[in-house]
Amino acid sequence: MQGIPPQVQSMLAQLESYQQQLQLLVQQKQKVQLELNEAKKALEEIEKLPDDAVVYKTVGTLIVKTDKAKAVEELKEKVETLEVRLNALERQEKKLNEKLKELTAKIQSSLRPTAG
Repeated sequence: MQGIPPQVQSMLAQLESYQQQLQLLVQQKQKVQLELNEAKKALEEIEKLPDDAVVYKTVGTLIVKTDKAKAVEELKEKVETLEVRLNALERQEKKLNEKLKELTAKIQSSLRPTAG
């Protein structure tokens, strides 16, 4: 990094930090999206069952019997929670992408030779 002004070096370090944050955020978002898809699929399947169907759910390492209505209610709550979380992650991702864009532009303009 010789020949690069200290302020630009600082901006490059910040850029790297933003990129790492974005990578983690994208991983979290993918995980939440996967959980949301699974919950929606489970809800779709359970709603097809008759009301008196025997339903089981996992609780830790156990599988326990529950009733359909309770299982549907829990799945709907889970879907709602995951959708809120996903929206929050998407907002964070958007803000971080904007910061990355701004910082990249600043770095590029700082490195451009000035006309004189």
